[in-house]
Amino acid sequence: MWLSNVTLENIKCFEKIELSFAKTLESPYRWITLLGENGVGKSTILQAIGLLLAGPEAAKELLPRPTGWVRNTSHLGKLIAYIRQENGDQGKYSRKQKKFSYTYFVTGDRPEIPLSPSDFVWTFPWTMVILEENTAVLNWLRANAFASNSKGWFAAGYGSFRRLTRENKILIPSLSTLTRASNFSTQFDESSPLSSFEQWIVHLDYRLAKDKNDEQAQKMWQLGTQAIAKLLPKNVEFAGITDSVVYFLVQGQKVPTANLSDGYRSVIAFAGDLIWRLLQAFPDMADPTQATGIVLIDELDIHLHPTWQRDIAGWLRTAFPNLQFIVATHGPLVAIGAGEDALTLRFKTDEHGIVNIEPIDNISTYDVDQVLKSPAFDLVSNYSPQTQQKIEQYHQLRMRFDDLDDNERKLFAELTKFMREIQLIETPPEPGSLLDRMNRFLEENLP
Repeated sequence: MWLSNVTLENIKCFEKIELSFAKTLESPYRWITLLGENGVGKSTILQAIGLLLAGPEAAKELLPRPTGWVRNTSHLGKLIAYIRQENGDQGKYSRKQKKFSYTYFVTGDRPEIPLSPSDFVWTFPWTMVILEENTAVLNWLRANAFASNSKGWFAAGYGSFRRLTRENKILIPSLSTLTRASNFSTQFDESSPLSSFEQWIVHLDYRLAKDKNDEQAQKMWQLGTQAIAKLLPKNVEFAGITDSVVYFLVQGQKVPTANLSDGYRSVIAFAGDLIWRLLQAFPDMADPTQATGIVLIDELDIHLHPTWQRDIAGWLRTAFPNLQFIVATHGPLVAIGAGEDALTLRFKTDEHGIVNIEPIDNISTYDVDQVLKSPAFDLVSNYSPQTQQKIEQYHQLRMRFDDLDDNERKLFAELTKFMREIQLIETPPEPGSLLDRMNRFLEENLP
């Protein structure tokens, strides 16, 4: 499964927004980066996509009361998804149809009814709730794409607070039942830790201890640990399990997961959870890390050192080459690390408070300074506000050097020393000299 289009109408800050994630009618962008300042709707887009991909029943479980979701100027919001079926996704709707569209409606505190009640599956229609269109396509998707035991049709979403628990405990070698809603739980519940990695690795260790010839457990163990290794720095290795406690080797030191840094725990938790869900969704596939599907990640750069931020997109794309990643980030290194074939979208609020979304041309060849000053971030200066103020003040004084009074000349001398210290200027010509006057003339008259 991959997502080709999504539309939001009267949802939070969006009056109407349509996004396309398709390169062509038959092929998707495999990496989509969402950029923008805080509060422009990136998380809203990811949560809306999560609700659509979870299916109607799971959506109501994840967001039982959508308070604040409907835009203030309306009483009814709309979410529309266009998804495409791929090989490995169970079921056949018809001989030719592989693309499906379906709609949710989100009611506000005073719901409007745009169509007759027979067009919807209604539950408590006069409260804030998510309603779905009652169509043959959506009913078929319910049974084939959104059921917890569906084969394929993979989708998962991760909020910005994805992490392993800090609690040191001995894990019982058992597994919780995966549900469609649980694939997206951290997007809507910030207190929900990702514990599935430790659970499944301890469970497999227990199975292999009982039967070393358990081929299924061996396969899952090998695929899981190999995929996690691809997402960790070279100085970090999986070190095994002792007394049901999971350990990693960090710079030669054996460390339990609860004692790892937030960055390590964030990557391990996310990767371990994703791998386990892929193993469950594609049980008959030789290598589920090669499967297709959709993964949503909010604030991918969180907890990550800049060296990780630069590499994380490449690591994920190498470890899971056929997944469609849709990620939000504030990190310029994440944005440029996604590759030249990534789709980059910039969210920006205009003077009327309307959020517009603009595609950004390939930025993979930019360095950090270039991308920060490009339309991707629109940063005027890479310096701190205090430093930038001194730089501007220096240039203003230099332009009118002949007219400076004694106090201004003293300040100019201090600023000149400062500019030399931060290596923005070489030793300048003597103020008032011919070379200095020539330089100032050129600065004043050249475009």
